[in-house]
Amino acid sequence: MKDYSPEVQQLFLEIMMQDAQSFLRVQNIFNSENFDRHLKETAQFIYDHANEHKTLPDRRQIEAVTGVKLQEIPELNEGHIDWCLQEFEGFTRRKELERAILKSADLLEKGTYDPVEKLIKDAVQISLTKDLGTDYFEDPRGRLSALKDNNGQNSTGWPALDKLLYGGFNRGELQIFAGGSGSGKSLFMQNLAVNWLEAGLNGAYITLELSEGLTAMRIDSMLTNTAAKQLFKDLDTVEIKVKMMKKKAGNLQIKYMPAQSNVNDVRAFCKELQIKTGRGIDFMCVDYLAC
Repeated sequence: MKDYSPEVQQLFLEIMMQDAQSFLRVQNIFNSENFDRHLKETAQFIYDHANEHKTLPDRRQIEAVTGVKLQEIPELNEGHIDWCLQEFEGFTRRKELERAILKSADLLEKGTYDPVEKLIKDAVQISLTKDLGTDYFEDPRGRLSALKDNNGQNSTGWPALDKLLYGGFNRGELQIFAGGSGSGKSLFMQNLAVNWLEAGLNGAYITLELSEGLTAMRIDSMLTNTAAKQLFKDLDTVEIKVKMMKKKAGNLQIKYMPAQSNVNDVRAFCKELQIKTGRGIDFMCVDYLAC
């Protein structure tokens, strides 16, 4: 494990003072609380001065206010700056994680569990902004080909909607359907699931509101083109139609979860489903009325 000694921490500040761009590049993860006790005031002064005056203080200001004398680095070059950025990222992540673990221990002792996951996750994910995203004009063909090859596009099953969406939904996308109570959100998603089943896709329908039985019955009605009130009057025909559809459609697993379920519960269910069935999941619908 690397030793981020007070001397190393002071060197971070000295490089940032000499190269203002490096300070700007770490500003999103800069936290004076991570520094050694005798450097905290100096780090906070630099941060506050930069935010208030839009420029870094000079070394004489720092020494006069905090008593810490930062040295000038002879022949500072790109290699020094790259080292500083890389090591400062590791230093910050480690310090934030240490603090998160200590805070989590206190929370667990008090029986407060909900914030713990976020504390640890936020600390682990601390990083500098290195990825600049996509240069829109650089390679249109390559960009579109990568999207097609890696994700692909699926029709919604409704030509009019596909036209509005320029072909349908792309794999890997999250689509959110919002509406008031009784506006048809559940029916829309159930119908969408039927369309994708008929296209041969495997899916999971997670319902946090309706029962598994009622959800399945609605899908029976759509899949067999039978009015809901007629399903029980002709069970034999409905059963035959559903079983015949199974031979050419994808697979669908319907799962009820309590309303307080979170993303980790959904992730655990999907993993268990894949392990026990050996099937991949092409689409997932989560049906929940949050009002």
